[in-house]
Amino acid sequence: MLVTTGEAPEGSAASLLRPRQSYGPGTKRNPKLAKEILTTIAETSDNKSLKLAFSAFLALSDAMRSSLLSAIEVVDRQPLLNDLGEELEHSLRLVAPTGKAALAREMLEGWWWPRICEVLMANPPDPIPISALEAKLDDIRELLKRDAIIADFEYAEPSDIEIAEYDGFRFVKQLHVIGLGGNRLRFAKRDYYRAFVQRSKWTREHVVLDEELERFEQRLVEEWEPRFAAMCDAHAEGEIDDTKLKQDAQEIYYWVETEARLPFRSITAKFLNVGSYHILANDLRVGWHKDFMVLCAEESQDG
Repeated sequence: MLVTTGEAPEGSAASLLRPRQSYGPGTKRNPKLAKEILTTIAETSDNKSLKLAFSAFLALSDAMRSSLLSAIEVVDRQPLLNDLGEELEHSLRLVAPTGKAALAREMLEGWWWPRICEVLMANPPDPIPISALEAKLDDIRELLKRDAIIADFEYAEPSDIEIAEYDGFRFVKQLHVIGLGGNRLRFAKRDYYRAFVQRSKWTREHVVLDEELERFEQRLVEEWEPRFAAMCDAHAEGEIDDTKLKQDAQEIYYWVETEARLPFRSITAKFLNVGSYHILANDLRVGWHKDFMVLCAEESQDG
């Protein structure tokens, strides 16, 4: 298959080797005539730069030339590389809802390129059945329903530099206050990063509205409020047992890590729930320690 952005002149050998479905009424693919045209050219042309190619072609038997050209398809009039994205999005207009064709293209390309690379490197090469492509398009269509959103950053990993930058943030201070550290602290930073960049992308691309995120955060706060109030009530009287207070505060945070899973539109994801709680903790809208407002309010940070 020879692909070109140019157009094969009508009546040329190349025009006679287009795929069968490319021809309109009254015209058809004709490898036999293409062979005759190319043979005449090879025998009569004075083009020195193609002399070796002409010799190689004429060295083939008549049957081999026919077999070679029967196996060739010339796909002309294809879009320029700069225009390919727009062409694909136009073709996907029936798959994606309005405004989501670009996202559909990204999803299709993300699936296609690794798949086609595997096929091309396999020996012998494996075909990609059209049913596999149709199944992927069906998946994309379902994922892009108007009430569906894509979690692009569910498994994203922040760099060590980004992890270190969070050390001055209030949500990290809140975890230090209740005695949390080690891997759980790193996991918290990772969930904060994933939720922050995911929410930022949704907002930037107008996939979700600010009001939706505000309602989601309000539900998170309201789920936290009675648990935090109960913990505060348990330590309202008598001498403060700091060890017990930290343990009870860790219980609330453990609930966030393991159980708090409120849906956001069509997805219920751990990273989004836990990370959003850290975003709220960073703004001091929620906390784990009974006195988190006093202990963390004066903490300076860049985030």
